[in-house]
Amino acid sequence: MWLGLLGGATGCVQLKPGQSSQSTEVKKRRVLSYEQQLQQLELADSLRNFSASLRLSTEEQQANKRLKALRGQMLAHYDSVHFFPPARNFYRGRQHMYATKLYRLLKSMPKGGVHHLHPGAGGSAWWMVERAMREPNCYVFWRPDNGQYLKGQLQFFRPQEVPQGFELAQVLQRTVPGFPNQLHELLTFNEHTGRDSVDIWLEFEKCFRRIGGFTGYQPVFEDMAAATFDSLAADGVQHVELRAGLSGSLYDLQHPAGSFPADSIIRYYQRAAQRVRAARHSDFSFKLIYADLRFKSVEQIKRSLRTAFALHQRHPTVVQAFDLVAHEDAGHPTRYFQPVWALRDSLAAATGVRLPLCLHDGESTWQHVSNVNDAAVLGSNRIGHGFNLSFFPAAEDLVRERKICIEVSPLSNQVLEYVGDLRMHPAHTWIRRGVQISISPDDPSIFDYVGVTPDYWSIFLAWELDLRDLKQLALNGIEYGFLTTEEKQRARATWQQQWLAFVGRINQQVP
Repeated sequence: MWLGLLGGATGCVQLKPGQSSQSTEVKKRRVLSYEQQLQQLELADSLRNFSASLRLSTEEQQANKRLKALRGQMLAHYDSVHFFPPARNFYRGRQHMYATKLYRLLKSMPKGGVHHLHPGAGGSAWWMVERAMREPNCYVFWRPDNGQYLKGQLQFFRPQEVPQGFELAQVLQRTVPGFPNQLHELLTFNEHTGRDSVDIWLEFEKCFRRIGGFTGYQPVFEDMAAATFDSLAADGVQHVELRAGLSGSLYDLQHPAGSFPADSIIRYYQRAAQRVRAARHSDFSFKLIYADLRFKSVEQIKRSLRTAFALHQRHPTVVQAFDLVAHEDAGHPTRYFQPVWALRDSLAAATGVRLPLCLHDGESTWQHVSNVNDAAVLGSNRIGHGFNLSFFPAAEDLVRERKICIEVSPLSNQVLEYVGDLRMHPAHTWIRRGVQISISPDDPSIFDYVGVTPDYWSIFLAWELDLRDLKQLALNGIEYGFLTTEEKQRARATWQQQWLAFVGRINQQVP
């Protein structure tokens, strides 16, 4: 009986012999539809990518496969040891980074341009330390911080005017064991800078205070600028645009700060660049973005804007834009300076000269995150940092539509604690949505590295970039720079030759 019932049940299934195959076909159609949908999504994403318009040559495609294979090997290794450097404190993995084949390859990569660099902290901290110990009138405050001076603060004095607590750097070198290393530690960040309960921006500003008396000393200024330019050029940077304070802050032993006019400062930069071109980097170029501090009053910034317009008229090939810098959360919001932006329109109408904005906005944690809205509405040619842009989808759309380039400084954002794991950096999503970005190091001497290769190394791994993405980033450094049409043509031609050599190097060196 039970067998009969079971047989009957089995017979019911057998009465519909096509049911099983029909179900299989339905499942196949569903699987195919699922796969098609995935392919459509992937295609749609690829077409939105910021580098979607680039096409790679056969040689570039080969190099891309090799580079991606190298990245895959590295990611597998990091997964096996449970340590991914771009996700951790920069200083914990820095020495490992320098030892990798990827770093050596990326260091040789022609990077086009750097758009965001503060020249006082744009070179090498070790260059400052070594030069300080050679200068006969360079003094270092070598006592505990006292409210007026910080330990490690550099300044030049005439012997009869040295404040108490300052010692000659040359004397300290002879008498204090390990003095160069100690001074270097005071001028830079390290693994312990961002420990709990530390105000990271306060420590950042302390570093600027320590080096300010050195970087503002006129007799070393041009040499320092040349050293900065040379370090960038050696790192594959062809063009750099500096956020420069041109308000006459230089001094020497006979003249107080403010005695050297902005025109002189511009000439020092020009001579420094010429020295670098004459030495070994004939294609190197630079531009200046006139920068003042967002802590100041509206009237003070109005005066700065007028100065910037005048300098742009006198040096039209050098002074290219205007910006306000410093800690956004501690300073005034961008909209506080509405009368300044109105004055800019009036000056443009009166002079027939349009001085672009290149606003340092969106580097905020809570007070002024909406500054990026102001930057987008004001038509800033580029936006410095722009870290908060993802909070404002409409502003992001405007940035994409107007082709406003975001100057991204990945390691600066990480070291200053805007992001911990670089995989979570908002630029990781911007590039997939078609927002154009460039890569800059911001203040590398304080962060204790040179050039911009550490930034490229970190994001290549963290954002899983490919050769096409690297190519777009490098080209953006030229395309979105304040270069004339003729300058861009020459820069791209030079860059193209170097890029082909870089592609060949990958194909030769990466199995």
